[in-house]
Amino acid sequence: MTEDIVTNDEHNMADLTDELIKVTVTVDDGCDWAAWIIWRMRMRSGIRSGEYEPEPERPQIVPPTITSKKKPTKKRRHAKEDGDE
Repeated sequence: MTEDIVTNDEHNMADLTDELIKVTVTVDDGCDWAAWIIWRMRMRSGIRSGEYEPEPERPQIVPPTITSKKKPTKKRRHAKEDGDE
């Protein structure tokens, strides 16, 4: 059973595709995805008309970051007073 678990003791890196990691952190690759998203929306119309447009580049804008997600705070409920209905 322990042979199935792969550990990386040299770098101590986490698997960013793990569901638990996805829930607790936000991964930003720092790329500009706007041109790619627009290309993806127009892709079907290009297929129907027989045109081919290569996939656009996604230039690096800022360095990649990994930030932890903030836990949502629970709103406190106020107890009703005897005179309030």
